[in-house]
Amino acid sequence: MFGQWIKRLSPQHKEREKELAWASRRVSFAIARYKDTSKDIQEEIRNNGFAEFLIYDRGVNHGGH
Repeated sequence: MFGQWIKRLSPQHKEREKELAWASRRVSFAIARYKDTSKDIQEEIRNNGFAEFLIYDRGVNHGGH
């Protein structure tokens, strides 16, 4: 327990926790931005009415070969 307390007070530990918190915020922001962009794209596809023409090709018969 005393070792944990000393570790928390060390400058390296504080710096590492700061880096971890910053990385966590960046990841959260990136995920939120991805969700918003994905929703915007889906809405645009619906609004343009071409969703029924989209074909999802997995490459099985790609190029008609």
